[in-house]
Amino acid sequence: MIVDREGVRFCTDQIIILFLFLFALDFLDLSGMLIAGTIVLFLFLHFTELKFDANAGILVLFSCFYFASVAYYEGLALDVIIKFALAPWGTYLLGYNMRLNNRSISVTDFSFLIAFGFFLHGMLNLYSSIQVFGASFNNNYRQAFDFWQSRIISVTTASLYYTPFTVMAIGGLFSSRGAGIKLLCAVSLGLALFGSMIYQNRTLILACGLVACLNVLLVMRDKEMPTEKKKRIYSILVFLALAAAIAFLSNVAGIQDAIMNSSLMNRMSGDKQDRTTIWFSFIFGDAWKYPFGGTKAVLYDNKPFVHNTWLDTFRRAGLLPFLLLSLFTLRAMLDTIKFGRLGRLTGEDAVFLISLLAGTMLSFFVEPVIEANPYVFYLPLFVLGLINGHNRDIEEVLDSAAILVT
Repeated sequence: MIVDREGVRFCTDQIIILFLFLFALDFLDLSGMLIAGTIVLFLFLHFTELKFDANAGILVLFSCFYFASVAYYEGLALDVIIKFALAPWGTYLLGYNMRLNNRSISVTDFSFLIAFGFFLHGMLNLYSSIQVFGASFNNNYRQAFDFWQSRIISVTTASLYYTPFTVMAIGGLFSSRGAGIKLLCAVSLGLALFGSMIYQNRTLILACGLVACLNVLLVMRDKEMPTEKKKRIYSILVFLALAAAIAFLSNVAGIQDAIMNSSLMNRMSGDKQDRTTIWFSFIFGDAWKYPFGGTKAVLYDNKPFVHNTWLDTFRRAGLLPFLLLSLFTLRAMLDTIKFGRLGRLTGEDAVFLISLLAGTMLSFFVEPVIEANPYVFYLPLFVLGLINGHNRDIEEVLDSAAILVT
């Protein structure tokens, strides 16, 4: 039997997709080996046809400088090589070339699958945490338990696993997808908020609220959406808001008591730790004394993290990685806006990905994601690779069509 080139590409892409899902699930606690193996396998299979863009170049430089600083100050190890020298640019380049070279890949569906893998890992951890610590909303601890590692992990790490899909699910509720997808999104959102109550996680709740507001704004500005559909969406939102308010004020099923007496509510009202105080203590303190990082800068109240992915990058790896990551972030925002326009031409549902990237960026803004869980950091890089592969492909098609017309 003769297998043509497209057949080989289809088979290899399916293998890559499977490995990426297992990576997202952290199957058997092998995330590092799975992502490294997936990147190396893809580079080996497609080395002669790899294509690059400016964003890939920025991430290569980011990886080089970040890795050099960490290796110098903390020592060289396989884990350091995978996490910082290979994975940042590798995940982006993988997504970029997979979509650029294979139009059958849906950016939305592929991103949905990988984010859902992280979500499943987060839910397995939540199940394990309940088994070990119980399911009380009113507790004096903030601990989580990892399903695969069978050990205690930080609640920040635990919540980061399910954050991307949760904010993506909010976009799903506003999207044009069918009832089945909307039901999955609603259930996932409910489970994530339940986990936030147990973990006392303020960040996800804030991110969900802001992403919901962003989706309302997108609906208002969508000129192609029929007015009747907009009215239907607004009516549903008003109904849900009123129903939630009545249920809360009436203390239906004890919901008001559960929320007001929860440790999360006590933490939100009583914990005076201000993220901006930590940021300013770094920016106007020791940041400029250590331009090459090394985690030497002393923070407010001797905090271990700046609680901002970009600033924590500065503190650990230095000024250059900070500037490169900031530049990549700005470009990513513009690329996502472009995808919102070009995605319509190919039937992509940009609402999903705008929600995912906006929500994860909000989480990154107040959490030390590379420090707490670098594997979650690779998810938006991979998604942005898919987005830019799509953008470049569609722009080339449009340019070719314009040449033919002229």
